[in-house]
Amino acid sequence: MTVSPDQLDAGAADGSEIMRQFVPASPFVALLGMQLEEISDGAATLLVPYRPDLTTVGTMMHGGLIAAAADIGVMVAAWAGRPVPDKLRGVTASLSLNFIAPLIEDGLRVRAHRLSTGRKTSHVRCDMYSQTGDVLVASATGTYQVG
Repeated sequence: MTVSPDQLDAGAADGSEIMRQFVPASPFVALLGMQLEEISDGAATLLVPYRPDLTTVGTMMHGGLIAAAADIGVMVAAWAGRPVPDKLRGVTASLSLNFIAPLIEDGLRVRAHRLSTGRKTSHVRCDMYSQTGDVLVASATGTYQVG
């Protein structure tokens, strides 16, 4: 199943409501097992539980998972609290990621917050932590276009 813009409520109060609909309906987000924990104006926290099929070697979570989680975090924070645009679409324009520490046999907590908001683009910082130890594993910045 794919998510199309016409499946989302264009009459939603704001972008946070759109993201509350989108995140659980997105096939890729579901494949990662990612869940939206919190969302507020320009900020979001998401979780990716530890699963052995998301590891690269031993019990170390794959860097591609962390990069994908950063991309999703940037998207959610960019939409969070924004007015709903005429066209329900968006795209990551840029993403820069720095890996800081390995994520070993632990889930991932993604904390993203919007740094600036333009007419269509937002700049977002996204930090990823181990879920239980709160150890910083990666940090990203991204630019996202809404509408």
